[in-house]
Amino acid sequence: MKIHREELQQQREELPIELFYAGCKSPETKKKYTRTLNKILCDVLEDVLEGTFEQRANQLVSYSQENPKWIQGVLLQLSEKLRKRTELSPDHADYLNPTSVNNYFKPLRKLLDMNDIPVSWKRIYATFPELDNVSESRGYTLQEIQKLLQHANGAIDRAIILIASSSGIRVGGFELKWKDIVPVYQVDEKITFDITESQEKQAEIVCAMISIYNDSNQKYPAFITPEAYDALLNYKMEWIKEVGREPKPDEPIFKREGILPIPAKPTAIKQRMERILGRSGIRMPLVTGKRRHDVPVMNGFRRFWNKTCNETTSKDSPLASLIKKEYLMGHSGLVKTNKNYFKTQISELIEEYLSVVPNLTISNEKRLRLENKKKTEKIEKLEQQQKEIENLKLEVKRIDIKNKISDALKKRFIEWAEENPDKANAIQIAKTGLGKMDIDDIVEHLISKHDGDIGEYLERISLSNISVKDE
Repeated sequence: MKIHREELQQQREELPIELFYAGCKSPETKKKYTRTLNKILCDVLEDVLEGTFEQRANQLVSYSQENPKWIQGVLLQLSEKLRKRTELSPDHADYLNPTSVNNYFKPLRKLLDMNDIPVSWKRIYATFPELDNVSESRGYTLQEIQKLLQHANGAIDRAIILIASSSGIRVGGFELKWKDIVPVYQVDEKITFDITESQEKQAEIVCAMISIYNDSNQKYPAFITPEAYDALLNYKMEWIKEVGREPKPDEPIFKREGILPIPAKPTAIKQRMERILGRSGIRMPLVTGKRRHDVPVMNGFRRFWNKTCNETTSKDSPLASLIKKEYLMGHSGLVKTNKNYFKTQISELIEEYLSVVPNLTISNEKRLRLENKKKTEKIEKLEQQQKEIENLKLEVKRIDIKNKISDALKKRFIEWAEENPDKANAIQIAKTGLGKMDIDDIVEHLISKHDGDIGEYLERISLSNISVKDE
């Protein structure tokens, strides 16, 4: 392995904006950061920089390299103007939620960090306004999601609603390909991704795994309920009908209308949901003075998922369960080291997810069916445990009876030996027939015919006559 001189020269000549793009690993993050950065460079700094968006980004980096204090001043000025907007009345057209201030600085920091521009970020963050306005937004309720399904327009709407509510993924995660969906089966209480032809009849789909951001280093696994997977298969039939063939693994699941499998953008997914919200009557026009709806269009499903998971009991410790659920939401964990130090196997994530499937199921009929199944399995498990306990008790009883019979026989032979010292040698004792006695058969007879009552049998042993017989 060698590094060549021309490669270093090429790296030095790379434009600042290209480094910015390279630093945005997630396609959705790249779009979001580029949109915000464009607003800052072309609108906020309209009189400071010149040229196109890319040229302005390069100028900003160039000025910052020449004079680090200049960029520090720009950032402080931006923070001050944003802070003044947060102090306006919430019904003012220029009002800015304090929680949104940092969103303006994230793309700027990405651009400057990728170009090695030193900035005292602690000083910048210290000027941010206090986050004293708690958001009143919430997630969808179960009843609201049921109502959305009633106003869904076709299989694609149902699939979007059920996938969003059962996986908790962001709207950017809907850029899925058919290869990203894998059903999870249960065969004889064993969880597996693959089944044989002979197992098809007894195999049950308990959930499906979806790979989010599969083509980036932000990839993480999420899961959907059997109900959502069924909706996806129904939509697949529509997909095939429109295109005229089976989808290929690398083709998009959610596509634009028409015969060509062109991916539907996240904005199109969100627009479909907005139309459903309008038809259902769940989302009404905002009243005067209110800037936001109570439930975010797509993030409302994510909040429903998070709330449902947190309210569902887990066999794990609360901390371990919380870390797994954070991982399933695409978060790194409670702290940044969790993803490195808490390596969770897919099987463990599936087990965690299966515990919440009944509560993530939207259909009342299917929820009831899952609850009944869960109760039946619990009863069967308790019955099996009780049966095992009874078997253990019976085995203990067998051992106890066998020991008492053995002790009684030993005691009687000792008495016989003391009464007949002339016959108490090893050979004569062997000829008494003690070695031929099948105590196990006697124990089973006493348990089955006398319910384990051995008092009479022990008395018979104590009164028995012992004789030596030659064979």
